[in-house]
Amino acid sequence: MNKKNSVNVPFPRPGSAEYGLLLETDEKKKKKILTKWKRMNKLFIIPLYRIGLLPIFGINKIFLLLYTKGRKTGKTRITPVEYRRKDGYVHVVAARGKKAHWFKNMIAHPEEVMVKIGFKKRKTSFEIFESIDKKNNLFKWYVEKYPKAAKYLFGWDPKIDVLETADFTSFSELIEIIKFDL
Repeated sequence: MNKKNSVNVPFPRPGSAEYGLLLETDEKKKKKILTKWKRMNKLFIIPLYRIGLLPIFGINKIFLLLYTKGRKTGKTRITPVEYRRKDGYVHVVAARGKKAHWFKNMIAHPEEVMVKIGFKKRKTSFEIFESIDKKNNLFKWYVEKYPKAAKYLFGWDPKIDVLETADFTSFSELIEIIKFDL
């Protein structure tokens, strides 16, 4: 089977997690997806992380808890987000881009941002990737290192995609990448 040039197949693709959050045109479906994620976080991820079960099972190698100060309420907000370590930094994708509430809270109160990985919680500084090239390079690294996660996240398909010709620009324009200095 010949591989197609992935430049012709934009990311995120239908069926991927990011497609459902970003490009789904049916607002009812989009709301249902978001509600499902919020419910899972509220009822499963956050409580189990707080009591120390998820770090014991190694889930802290994928998820961190992000603590922000609410931009409207001033209350502490806790959001579990997937992360990856690269070059000594923690990288997080804001799946809903600038629409993500936790992203808006970070921007409003950057001095109040804390991260908990495993059992360690600490204040952190962060950088938002502005450059599309920086984002694209991170996605190429992500595909090489975590191809199964890339398939789920934005629809990478090793049967049709070629890393050297893959163009993540359309995806990079929709999302935000945050680099935490821990």
